[in-house]
Amino acid sequence: MNCIVIDDEPLAREKIRLLAAQDVSLQLLGCFSGTDKAADFMELNPVELVFLDVEMPGDSGLDFARQLPQDTLVIFTSAYAEYALNSYDVNAIDYLVKPVHAARFAQAVQKAQDYADMKRQRKLQQQEVAALQQDHVFVRADRRLHRVVFSDCRYIEGIKDYCVLHLSDRKLMVGVNLKALLEQLPQDIFVRISKSVVVNFRHVTSLNHQDVRINDEELMIGNAYREHLFSFFVEHHVIGR
Repeated sequence: MNCIVIDDEPLAREKIRLLAAQDVSLQLLGCFSGTDKAADFMELNPVELVFLDVEMPGDSGLDFARQLPQDTLVIFTSAYAEYALNSYDVNAIDYLVKPVHAARFAQAVQKAQDYADMKRQRKLQQQEVAALQQDHVFVRADRRLHRVVFSDCRYIEGIKDYCVLHLSDRKLMVGVNLKALLEQLPQDIFVRISKSVVVNFRHVTSLNHQDVRINDEELMIGNAYREHLFSFFVEHHVIGR
């Protein structure tokens, strides 16, 4: 989980920086003495977790937290325990009272990790429900509309402005290019492996850095798509965790 530190006190900021740098579960992106520079940084860099001082010149930590994206997690830091109750008004993960001790810091980070994991699991569950609710698409071929169930489509081959859908029991040629067709398909099932081929990863029987196999068919992987392909397979837990 990547993170930043915002604190106007140099010693307190350095303490959190050292604790974050020593935690192998965190990737420290930067430290800031105020919210203005931190806001500029966050406009260009997605940040998952913010260690945020409550009392600072200008915008307080509480005011700044209210402006953050909903997915950004916040752990407040302060020398004053009485601000802790207010921190929960902005859905803070935890509240650390200075001076922050290593064990208490680790506990707060673990809470953030657990919460992020829970949100990821919930998102996956929602995607699975959505996939069950819509498991097919209609395509026009041979002057008819054909109902294509996603699970029946093994892979798709693009040929200029046409696509050939290789289904379990037949082939269909449709008058749409590969990019446009891929946009209509669920992105957690179908992935592009080359300029002219999209595969249904649920039908993939094996792969290496050169090709993807679907039963006895070998489909070559394009150089420009290799890195994304393997990231896709790792993300969807098809190969080792």
